Amino acid sequence: MKDQIVFKFPDKSFYYEEDFCVGENNYEAYKLIKEWPNWSFKGINIYGPKKSGKSYLTKIFSDKTNSKIFEGKSVNKDNLDLILNQKVLIIEDIELFNDEVFLQTILNDFISKNKFIYLTSNKLAGSISFKLKDLISRLNSLVAVGITNPSDDLFHQILTKMLSDKQINITAKEVNFILKNIERSYDSASKFVKNLDELSLLYKKKINTKIINQALADIN
Repeated sequence: MKDQIVFKFPDKSFYYEEDFCVGENNYEAYKLIKEWPNWSFKGINIYGPKKSGKSYLTKIFSDKTNSKIFEGKSVNKDNLDLILNQKVLIIEDIELFNDEVFLQTILNDFISKNKFIYLTSNKLAGSISFKLKDLISRLNSLVAVGITNPSDDLFHQILTKMLSDKQINITAKEVNFILKNIERSYDSASKFVKNLDELSLLYKKKINTKIINQALADIN
């Protein structure tokens, strides 16, 4: 069979709060987001491994606060006016921030105006290898809440939801097979479902164990 062209459409996985899977790994972070704006503090740092659910939580918080999400890797001085006009400062992946002085300037502005700050990172913000001592001090002053990769039960929920988002229908037996052969992380689940979706479009046939194994092999 000749390979067919697979057209990649935008990901249709939507960050609806009612679909968010809450477990022991993310309960404290989710609880704090639900409690906003009744915080006894003004800044929070949600940290954890890639695809552990930080972006999902951030989208929920962004909707709740009606504030824009900025990405650490792409924030620059051209964004300054837009950033400073936000009700809440929301920046994802601050470890990717290139300009430490600029980051400190933004934080100082929000702190001076007694406005809320919400930052995510792959590890505790204060332990990121920034050089500015004042910046590190600012980051250490934030309330830090860590999230981890999901438990077995929660991972089952997450995988099932991701498959449903892509409208991929497989049997419970096949789901259990996947669970036994995949790393328990949001990242692995996301990559696997993406691979499976593309393979199903490529082969245009009912998903079977062979296709599932191919999707699993591509992430290992």
